[in-house]
Amino acid sequence: MNQILMKITQIAKCARQRNLPEIKETDLEENGKIYYMNGDDGTIFDWQMNERLCEFMMFYNQSGMGAIKINVSSNGQIDIYTFKDKEKTAFKTEKEIIEPKEALALAVLMNQIADEKKIWDDAIDRMENNKIVSQEEIDTFLKELQEE
Repeated sequence: MNQILMKITQIAKCARQRNLPEIKETDLEENGKIYYMNGDDGTIFDWQMNERLCEFMMFYNQSGMGAIKINVSSNGQIDIYTFKDKEKTAFKTEKEIIEPKEALALAVLMNQIADEKKIWDDAIDRMENNKIVSQEEIDTFLKELQEE
C-alpha cells in the first residue's frame, strides 16, 4: 500500500482503538475497512473548492453511520473525527500533520486510482493503492486544476 494511504489507515485504526475501545472490528463494516468517499463531489472538486480531499471513512455495521472520519487538507492538516454509533456529531476531534506535498501527492493518487477509474465510495484496499505518484503526474494534476 502507498505510504500515505498506510498512514491514513493507521491513523483511523489507532483512533478507533483509542476512542472506541468497546467497539470490535466485527462491529464495523467489513471489519473496519477504510473507504474513500468521493461519490458526491470527487477529488478534484473537493481539492479546488474545499482545499481538502474527499473524506476517508470507517463505518459501523448496518447503521451506515460513520465511526471514524478523516479529512486531509491541502495544507497537510489531518482532522480525525470519532462518532458514537447512530450519532451525527463527533464526540472527539483530533489533528495530525503531514507535509503539504504529501497531501498533494495523496490527492493525485486518489484522483488516479478512484475518480479516473470511476470507483466511487469504495474501500481503499480494493483500489490500485501501491502506486507511487511522480512529479510529472503532480504537475499534470496541478495544470488540470488551473484549467477547470
